[in-house]
Amino acid sequence: MNLPKFIPINDIEISALQKTRQIFADCYLTSSLNSFCRTENGRNLLKQNISKAIDGEGFNIHFPQVKSKPQDVFITEKEIKNLYLTDRFSNIVHHGYEENNIQKAVELAMDKLINKYPSLKSFICLYANCVEDFEYNFPSVFMKAFTGYKPITINEKTIRMSLKSKKDKVFQLFEEMEKSKGDFNFVAGTGFRFKKGFDDWHCFTVENVDMKNNSVTIYNGRKCESTKIDFKTFIEKFKYLTGYISKNFTEKTNPPL
Repeated sequence: MNLPKFIPINDIEISALQKTRQIFADCYLTSSLNSFCRTENGRNLLKQNISKAIDGEGFNIHFPQVKSKPQDVFITEKEIKNLYLTDRFSNIVHHGYEENNIQKAVELAMDKLINKYPSLKSFICLYANCVEDFEYNFPSVFMKAFTGYKPITINEKTIRMSLKSKKDKVFQLFEEMEKSKGDFNFVAGTGFRFKKGFDDWHCFTVENVDMKNNSVTIYNGRKCESTKIDFKTFIEKFKYLTGYISKNFTEKTNPPL
């Protein structure tokens, strides 16, 4: 049997991935991918871990750190074509948005990993009303598996629904993010707040931090739009921050702040 030959995805494909809309209930995954598309280190990571068959018949997704060992997951073109957005009764939901095969390949790869290693699905997320196994999870789970590095996390898995108690650590991290001149990959997540301005249990990509104007810009992959908010609003409305600053990619064990 001749195995397919693979080549890394390219910059044009990564730019297209960055503009892709979230289709399934997997904002933890899509916002993380979006954050990697925005930096040189992140784009290099995507090229290292996502490769396409030169015959166009699928993708290989490499996860450097799953249960302390690397995993490669091959996704066929047929599997990608058969992944549809459906309701709980298996009825196809026609959303009208353009889908991205690379995004779908990573989603399917995560699905296979969760089936192989059920503990990759955070316990609290098992109660979510999902259709696909890769839906609903924490970004730290995906980030660690996909990068091989433990992300910085603030308040991600606590019972607190805001960042008020971690305000000083958030400001410290914001300062580091600004000093990096955009060379960071962070996701901000909401908790259960009855949709007071932002959807509950939703992840956003952090685009920019402006200490001088006390503002942070976040990107919503569900709507493909950016929003600038002040620090006070961010602290009150968001539950957690998860991700990396460039230097973290050289440190395999980054303790949570």
